[in-house]
Amino acid sequence: MNSARMVTLIAWMITSPSWSFSCFYTLAKDSCWTDYDVSTSVIDSLTGGTLFTVTIPKGQHWIRRAFECNPNEKLMFSASFSPEIWEKDKGKTYKAKNFWFLPDKINPGDSAWEVSVCYPAQFADVPLPPKATSDCQCDFSSIPVIPPKQLP
Repeated sequence: MNSARMVTLIAWMITSPSWSFSCFYTLAKDSCWTDYDVSTSVIDSLTGGTLFTVTIPKGQHWIRRAFECNPNEKLMFSASFSPEIWEKDKGKTYKAKNFWFLPDKINPGDSAWEVSVCYPAQFADVPLPPKATSDCQCDFSSIPVIPPKQLP
C-alpha cells in the first residue's frame, strides 16, 4: 500500500464516527424499598470504570437513563441505599449477581437496547428493610415503554 493510501486510511479511521449505539438503563426498586433512596452505578466490566450513576429517590419506584453503548459490551452494577438500616451498612455497596451482556450485533430494525434491572432482586447480600413484607416486587408494567427511535 502506498503512503498516500495509508495516510488516507488512518485519517478516515481517526475521523470516522464511533460505532456506538443508543441504550437505556431502566432501574426499578421493589415495593419494600419505597422509603429509601437507591443508587446504582453502571460499570464497564472491561475497564472497571463507572459509566454513570443513577438514584431513585424515596417515594419513586423507577428511573431511566439513556447512554451510548457498543455491541458485545459487558456491564456490571453496584448499588447502595440510604438511609442505612444499621450502622454497619454505612457506605456499603452491593454487587449485581450477574454481568449483563449486550447483543453482539445491531440487527436491522434495532433503534436502541434496554437494560432493565430490579433492586434488590438482582443484587447480592442486600438486607431486608425492617418494614419489608414477603410480597416485595418490582413492577416493570407501570414503566412506560421506550418508543422506537425515528430514523431519517
